Amino acid sequence: NTFVLKPSERTPLLAAKLVDLFKEAGLPDGVLNIVNGAHDVVNGLLEHPDVKAISFVGSQPVAEYVYKTGAANLKRVQALAGAKNHSIVLADANLDLAAKEVTAAAFGSAGERCMAAAVVAVEDRIADEFIAKLKEAADNIKIGNGLDDGVFLGPIIREGAKERTIGYIEAGIEQGATLVRDGREDAAAKGNGYFLGATIFDHVTTEMKIWQDEIFAPVLSIVRVKDLAEGVQIANESTLANGACLYTDSAAAVRQFRETIHAGMLGINVGVPAPMAFFPFSGYKNSFYGDLHANGKDGVEFYTRKKMVTARYMK
Repeated sequence: NTFVLKPSERTPLLAAKLVDLFKEAGLPDGVLNIVNGAHDVVNGLLEHPDVKAISFVGSQPVAEYVYKTGAANLKRVQALAGAKNHSIVLADANLDLAAKEVTAAAFGSAGERCMAAAVVAVEDRIADEFIAKLKEAADNIKIGNGLDDGVFLGPIIREGAKERTIGYIEAGIEQGATLVRDGREDAAAKGNGYFLGATIFDHVTTEMKIWQDEIFAPVLSIVRVKDLAEGVQIANESTLANGACLYTDSAAAVRQFRETIHAGMLGINVGVPAPMAFFPFSGYKNSFYGDLHANGKDGVEFYTRKKMVTARYMK
């Protein structure tokens, strides 16, 4: 079997370096190939008769297009799409731990990862205390070059993404959310580069764009709820469902959460429930299109074409 890698046209150099390293390690020519381009290359791969399987990671609209087009051309397809991961913080949780984990999950990698914490549903009776801890943690985040010591929050990938994020911040304000921390005011955000500080909204509702859309940036929305059931209900209203996390000290709450939440990767008192490589990366709803997920046994099965032989020997 051979493999064709089509990286994002915006970030081709890392893929080229990866192929060079495989070749240096002794991989035969032609086994791993790289092709650069945009829509025309994507369509070429989706339609070419020699391509038997397509694996994709990207935004929800493109993932849906890849899945539908690939399937229409009789190809096996797995398409990993966007996310709007919810965390739920209950009153019995260790709030210091929860604030630390949510801060890392929401603002690590500048929020540009499909397992980032995007929304936190907090029990109303401890919301003020939790938000104060969260804001304090966010205020202490060092922004800058990721290669410098102590830097936690690097730049957003490009200018257009920064402008899009600022648009969402403005939309959140216009739709009535309370801006607890404005990342646009951080010194690094006002200088050169595509930097934006940790941004926190309170009193977010499901009617707001900042709750509905994947922002893919260091923007966190807080929804106040009366209990776990309401938190799960809100999370389940999202059309995207990669992961979900619960912060609690109650085994009963964990069982209720596990049985009622509609998401494929769950975390208990951890911020990023990304599975180990031997478990499948199991997004639900519009976060995944296909049958076999990435990683784990599913990943092996996806790239394997089985052959069964029944034989009888006369002697």
